[in-house]
Amino acid sequence: MWMNATNCNNTDCGDIDECRDNSTCPEHSTCINTNGSHLCRCDIGFSHVDDLCVDIDECSDTEPVELCTNGTCMNAIGSYYCECIKGFWSNGTECVDVDECSVSLNSSVCRHHSTCVNIPGSYHCPCNQGFFLSGTECQDGDECNTTDGTPCPEHSLCNNTAGSFFCLCSPGYKPIGGGCEDIDECKDNTTCRFDQMCINIPGAYNCSCPLGYQEKKQACVDTNECENSPCHPLARCWNTLGSFSCHCSLGFAGNGSWCNDVDECVALTKPCHLLARCHNTPGSFICVCRPGFVSIGPLCVDFEECQQANGQCHSAATCSNHAGGFKCSCRQGWNATKDNGRGKRGCVDLDECVSPMACPGQTTCTNLPGSYNCSCLKNSTVCRMMKGWLCLC
Repeated sequence: MWMNATNCNNTDCGDIDECRDNSTCPEHSTCINTNGSHLCRCDIGFSHVDDLCVDIDECSDTEPVELCTNGTCMNAIGSYYCECIKGFWSNGTECVDVDECSVSLNSSVCRHHSTCVNIPGSYHCPCNQGFFLSGTECQDGDECNTTDGTPCPEHSLCNNTAGSFFCLCSPGYKPIGGGCEDIDECKDNTTCRFDQMCINIPGAYNCSCPLGYQEKKQACVDTNECENSPCHPLARCWNTLGSFSCHCSLGFAGNGSWCNDVDECVALTKPCHLLARCHNTPGSFICVCRPGFVSIGPLCVDFEECQQANGQCHSAATCSNHAGGFKCSCRQGWNATKDNGRGKRGCVDLDECVSPMACPGQTTCTNLPGSYNCSCLKNSTVCRMMKGWLCLC
């Protein structure tokens, strides 16, 4: 609103400051002096209507900018204010989110073992990691007892803590990287006794006597394996310190855990005398002289059969020895049977009287064992002529 005002004297005209008069401009406006006039500018929140400054109702303004988001716009003289919904507070012309999670409120806003998370107009309290919501409380979750198995690496023990857990390597293991590695206790030469062997096993170790020794009164002593012979029945067991050996008996071959008979009659070039036959026996052999020979030490010599009971020849036979045997020959007046003069039936008497030529005419032939006799009657002319013949009277 403009007003013209000047003050003139005889030579000059000077500007009149209309704003010195408080009534120059209407209420709720500001007077601004100008050269030869003045300006009445309505205060913020007022608009010029006729010669007055009228309050602007910002809350009914249809401008695209929305006032009092998350609240209700309330008009006031020359301005407006916001009545905010729950979860927001008014700073006058705006609704600002209430941070329920601020340090001053957090201790009472959320439950124990939870964290306050602010959201526009509200907040929520999720349970901290390692806890789960049970009813209205956050309870510790046992990570060591889940259906998915232990969260710890192999060869370790899971230990639950409030809201978390930690892993300890099992006895006999040491941590390495993200896992657990077996401790080789046997690297230390003092783990076992000096006379024992240290055997490392997963997570532990074992002290034992060496093979062939046994624990006795806290010392390793030799085991006499031959007390319960592990050898073949045909082998001899020889005990040694910490071990034993098996040796097949003479006449057998093998490694001691098995033994087979040696056929000396095949293995040896000349096991027997030339006049003997070799017979293999279990573990040995025997030499048997051929019939007609007898053994004298390793030799076979001719057996003189005729020196023993005429070689078992017939009483009417003569025994003749030869190398490796003998012969029974029936004497004159005897014939050999199928037994060839041997035994009681080896010779039979020859009946010479069967032959008509055995005795001369007019004589009688009488057969005798091994011989015969020619005889004639008494006073026989023939008998007289034949001296030495027996005449019958």
